[in-house]
Amino acid sequence: MEVDVQVVNSGQGDGGVEHGERLIAFVDAAMGVTPEETADARARLESVLGERGVVDAAAVTAMFQLNTRAADSAGIPIEEAGLERRSEMGVSLGFTPRVDGSAP
Repeated sequence: MEVDVQVVNSGQGDGGVEHGERLIAFVDAAMGVTPEETADARARLESVLGERGVVDAAAVTAMFQLNTRAADSAGIPIEEAGLERRSEMGVSLGFTPRVDGSAP
């Protein structure tokens, strides 16, 4: 399976991941501020993944937000190799690279 990370930037397609479009819609809604959109995206995702799948998707979404923001706010230094990978991934998603590697 080939995963296309460009889908994160464009919001179009499934990225080569089963139910990718619904997963992306769920993450986008979860990061938003409209409860109705979140409820709709959650229901659509649950229809294909079930309740446990939605819980897993929510946990992964929350952990990515928590880990990145906690590390950045605590000033935890990122190893040079990590900086390069983080910048490369950011550029592939359409973000401007940051010298210090902080999250966009």
